[in-house]
Amino acid sequence: MSRHRRSGSAGSQDSRRSSSHTAGNAKDAKTSKDAEFYTECRAAYIAIVGNPQDGITSKDQLAQVLQQTGRNPSQKTLGKYWTSQTKKMTYDDVCAVMREIQPTTSEELMKAFKKMDINGDGFITHNELAKVLTQRGEKMTEEEVKSMIAEADEDGDKKLNYKEFCQMLMNTSEKCKKKTSERMERKDRKQRKNRQDSIDKPLSSKKDGISPRPAKRDTIIINLQPVSSIAAKVTEPRNLKSWHHTQSKGCFHLDEDNLLISHQYVLELSTATALWLTVKPLHLKPESGGKPSPDISVYLLRQNDEAIVGELVTYTHMKNQQKYCAHRELKAGSYRLIPMTSGCRFKPREKHHSTKGQLTQKESDTYVLTKQFKNALTDIFEIVDLDSNGTLSRDEFNLFQLHTSGEPVDDDAWEVVEENFELKKGELTRKGFMDLNQMEANDVEGDTDDLWVTLHSMGFNNRLELDQACPFIVDLYTDKCKAHVRALPLQKGGVTLEKAVCAAIMSAGEPTKVKGSKEVALHTQTTDARVSIAVENQGSSNISVQLNCSRSTNCTSNRLDMMYTVNVPARAVAVGQHLMPQDETRDWTVKCAESLVS
Repeated sequence: MSRHRRSGSAGSQDSRRSSSHTAGNAKDAKTSKDAEFYTECRAAYIAIVGNPQDGITSKDQLAQVLQQTGRNPSQKTLGKYWTSQTKKMTYDDVCAVMREIQPTTSEELMKAFKKMDINGDGFITHNELAKVLTQRGEKMTEEEVKSMIAEADEDGDKKLNYKEFCQMLMNTSEKCKKKTSERMERKDRKQRKNRQDSIDKPLSSKKDGISPRPAKRDTIIINLQPVSSIAAKVTEPRNLKSWHHTQSKGCFHLDEDNLLISHQYVLELSTATALWLTVKPLHLKPESGGKPSPDISVYLLRQNDEAIVGELVTYTHMKNQQKYCAHRELKAGSYRLIPMTSGCRFKPREKHHSTKGQLTQKESDTYVLTKQFKNALTDIFEIVDLDSNGTLSRDEFNLFQLHTSGEPVDDDAWEVVEENFELKKGELTRKGFMDLNQMEANDVEGDTDDLWVTLHSMGFNNRLELDQACPFIVDLYTDKCKAHVRALPLQKGGVTLEKAVCAAIMSAGEPTKVKGSKEVALHTQTTDARVSIAVENQGSSNISVQLNCSRSTNCTSNRLDMMYTVNVPARAVAVGQHLMPQDETRDWTVKCAESLVS
């Protein structure tokens, strides 16, 4: 399973991405954390830019906003987000960057301290520090530096040890945050006072020739009943048990840039047939209750002989308990199945727990896998066993290796598997999979770094909880011929999926024109468990439209903020927001007010 360093082994696994954690029973705590995060983002943005509606126009501005929140990214890190092609960043873009870049850690502070501690004696002199602070980065005046150092130098020896250095920087960061927060509060108080003055002011009479300016109204208002109380609106075909049945598992993950990736599938039909398509979450453990499952849809598109994906044919949007279903007559030929989750409930974790669980323990001269690690391996095996036959084929093992190491399983690597581990009908058994990992643990003498690479890439956090993966099951029933389904490596849905989602939203009903423009329209799709809003730009220029869904109740969005600005190229359509209920046992209301951003 893990990264193999031996020649001729079952493949190697390079480092992977972090995954996302949402604590099981801590919904209120998470909501509070999110609120704190956005308050911090908004305060920092206002401190540097002035108005969340205005964009950031330089890399320096981006760096300053990040520094206001205790983040001190290197120029290399900044370059990942502000490239030579970047001209402008919106408030939402910056919130996304802040989500990915964590505040400065003690390890980073130690690294910075050692760089300044030229002679390695464990101290930094005032002159050395002053030179750095007044000549590099966001330059400070000599008076500011003297005041800051004097406050931190507890023992008055005119040099800073590591503890004093850290305390100095942390105090400075906290003061910076406090100032930006106070600045934002003053601005908010002023705005509230202006609004109240406007409300208290008597309306001008008609003879004055002045009419009061109406408040911004919600263009979209949708009241919905609890999802848990909705009866199934779709029934299976009567004779479904006599149809041909094909099943495949799949999984959503987040890549290194926190973008959604999943398996896709090629569907081959030898003759025209009816198709009953369903998708549902795969629960590896008994459901704990209280936390609703992520939404999952599958979009079916035509595909030609050159594997070029074409127009949308159908998609699973009819809900039957936890299944999303579609019923369609299909012609013979090739199709592409692209799964999608909106991101309302499947989101990046805020951070890894610092303490890692134990993967191995030494017994005599060997290292054995802990029970907790074996349980994680069992879950991984279930996810990777796409056809649910209890063994891993070479193709399934190859998809697993491609995801965790980026390297395919070549003939030599598979030969090692065949020679050393238990097989059944030419496929790797669960025991063989466990033994493979046991051998790896012994080969590296208990060094678990490579084992963690695989665990993180498969969606486990440091406490060995699977919080960064969303496995699912796709079932296909056909009445005239057997459906041949082939799983593809994990990949982004990209432009193809975006177009398919937009096409589905646009087919749901009549558009609503955006006030102030005849060329911009909103499209809304309402299903039992999700509301999706797309923006269509029929004009010849790029536009930006702000969708303010902050007045919605019992809703969660796929965006970082309920107030989101979507950029739409000329003559194109873009998804603005997906919204779902936070609590499926309660009523929920979607309210959206739109405005063109100049």
